[in-house]
Amino acid sequence: MNQFSPETLKTLIELGNSINSDYSDKGALLFRILRAAMRLVKCELYSFLTYEPGTRRIKIVASLAGGEEKKQDVELDGNCAEHEVFIKGNVLSAEDIEDDLYYAERIGERLSVRVSSFLCIPVFIEKRPVCILELVNKDRGLKFSDYDVLMLESLSAVAGNALCFCEKNILQTRQIMALKQNISFNSAGAAKFHEFIAESPAIKDLMDIVRRAAVTNSSVLLTGESGVGKELFAEQIYLNSKRSSMPFVRVNCASLSDTLMESELFGHIKGAYTSADSAQKGRFEMADGGTLFLDEVGEIPLALQPKLLRVIQDKQFERVGSSETIDVDVRIIAATNRNLAEMVEKGQFREDLFYRLNVLPIRIPPLRARKEDILPIARRFLHKYSVESGKNYTDFSESAVAALESYRWPGNVRELENAVARACIIGNPPVIQSADLRLYPGGDISASCGISEEQTDELAGVVASGAGADRSLKTAQDIFKRAYVIKILEECGWNQTKASKILEIQRTYLSRLMSELNIRENK
Repeated sequence: MNQFSPETLKTLIELGNSINSDYSDKGALLFRILRAAMRLVKCELYSFLTYEPGTRRIKIVASLAGGEEKKQDVELDGNCAEHEVFIKGNVLSAEDIEDDLYYAERIGERLSVRVSSFLCIPVFIEKRPVCILELVNKDRGLKFSDYDVLMLESLSAVAGNALCFCEKNILQTRQIMALKQNISFNSAGAAKFHEFIAESPAIKDLMDIVRRAAVTNSSVLLTGESGVGKELFAEQIYLNSKRSSMPFVRVNCASLSDTLMESELFGHIKGAYTSADSAQKGRFEMADGGTLFLDEVGEIPLALQPKLLRVIQDKQFERVGSSETIDVDVRIIAATNRNLAEMVEKGQFREDLFYRLNVLPIRIPPLRARKEDILPIARRFLHKYSVESGKNYTDFSESAVAALESYRWPGNVRELENAVARACIIGNPPVIQSADLRLYPGGDISASCGISEEQTDELAGVVASGAGADRSLKTAQDIFKRAYVIKILEECGWNQTKASKILEIQRTYLSRLMSELNIRENK
């Protein structure tokens, strides 16, 4: 076996120090390894290849030619010559394939050059060949020598250790960031799980399904009426999954305009559009390794749905304005109060995307279908808002309990929380009275929805009007809709973005609704 010269040994030590100088950026590390190979052996082209055993996909991820670095994402045919290196873990040289015209021609076609010399050195991580250092056409038409192979195998060992440390460093960095971003959420979420209220048979059965869903990586589609707590159930799935130490990123699709949604989900590069002063990561990148919660997924426009389908299916996407493909590993939990199957039939939602999201469908029952949960949930909110209001409430009166359990809760848990919060403010300790809740099982709109008596009278006038008057359902709906939208806008200081989030509709739809219902801010 050839022994290294003192000069070569010194160079290898220098290159090892350079390669191991920084583990924060895997792309930069790959180019340092390629430049190290260039110092050892002069060639026309140097490339780094990766391999996914499950899919047998081989990709060129970085190359160096004429000193120019090029980040790539080129997938090779499964029958390429390099596949043997990944399977057997052996060095492959031009001498090994020079009699095989199929391999020689395929390599030449791919590189757009005539291959006179060719060398593949496997890079091992934990005794598995996970990458290839590939060199093509040694300088001056020479063949690769045993000494070249020996030097490059030494470099490969250093590279394998560096890549192993790099991947561990990146994972630890992500976990630290996730902990920093979600520490309050995780501690609160963990408490929610241990104290999750499931008194009703319906929710007990549902929690069993949630636990089973948590241990998989499959997409989950949560459905149910507005206010049933879909986000809370998404949190339970996340907290009990293997990804609980990684990010949990929320996106309310209804709160994003069509034009901003793509950038919000997938990010953009600097200059992608007029106001893009700097590059920005999208929610998929932020959630890499963790879970992405797509709330109101039915609001994603049709034009953007193919890109969402691709990232779910292939785990790849490009930022807005960029052609560079980014790989991500994200678990999707989606939620909607709309009937996606019906939207598919109407051509409003892609069928293939629906099936990708609907792997594990979970329907959350409305609060009125789980009456055993109403009082325990109300007591939880009573404790929360008793502390916030600075009043020492101990419980609900018998009449208040009766009111809570007889009301239909069209707004579900969200409405229950609002009712208890309001009662804590206007009531007098130690107990909440039924009158404090302002609930009217008969359906008093002004009390339960907070709209004015004048607006309620207008609606009542339609109901009481005689024959010949416009008593259509649409007229009644428009009157209520207009009153309710005005109420929410007033609460939000006429900020349409905030109001659209509360109403759980897109901002563009809110603007259109305001125009249709002749709603204008009184200045």
